[in-house]
Amino acid sequence: MLTPLLISLTLAHPDVPPPHPGDLAEMLAGAWDNAAQIEAEGDPDRPHLHVRHEILSTAALEGVPLYAELRVGGPDGDVYRQRVYVISPAPGGRDMDMAVYELADPAAFAGADAAAFSDLTEADLIRFDPGCDFRWVQTGWGWGGEIEDGACVRTSRRSGREMIIGAEFTIRPDQFTHTETGRYADDGETVFGPPDGVPNIYDRVE
Repeated sequence: MLTPLLISLTLAHPDVPPPHPGDLAEMLAGAWDNAAQIEAEGDPDRPHLHVRHEILSTAALEGVPLYAELRVGGPDGDVYRQRVYVISPAPGGRDMDMAVYELADPAAFAGADAAAFSDLTEADLIRFDPGCDFRWVQTGWGWGGEIEDGACVRTSRRSGREMIIGAEFTIRPDQFTHTETGRYADDGETVFGPPDGVPNIYDRVE
């Protein structure tokens, strides 16, 4: 768990002005790729992942919205996931909450830049389970974020059983890491996770 470390770093500098949601969005913005990690590890179970984050300008949402597109196989690979995140100050003002939305018509936005979202409305979005939202904390090197343990519960399409989804991120100017896990809610059996428990490591490529 990241939480104790992140809290301690935040409280160590109480006189620093609170960050703005745009600070986190600006650090996330750009294109990221884990090709260097794949080459270094040589692990065939590690997929080649490419992530692009675009800061959006729309009046449809409060906070700072960010489009996230994840591709498998590199920048020209298949689109695996599309989300719109909305970053806003958490209670207390120093941490950031990141709400998660799905697109009603994701295919219409695959490969799109920020300009394509200028007319985005709430009708174009589907609010994801709030239990799967992220809490981000500023650190000495950037930001760390995670889903509250046990809060994000989804039903497995394969087994029909409930799963607890976990995710942790760290980000600094030129690199971020991402770990996503799933375990069954009834017995704790692991369903998925990164190879050998090692996070995906993305380098900034744009």
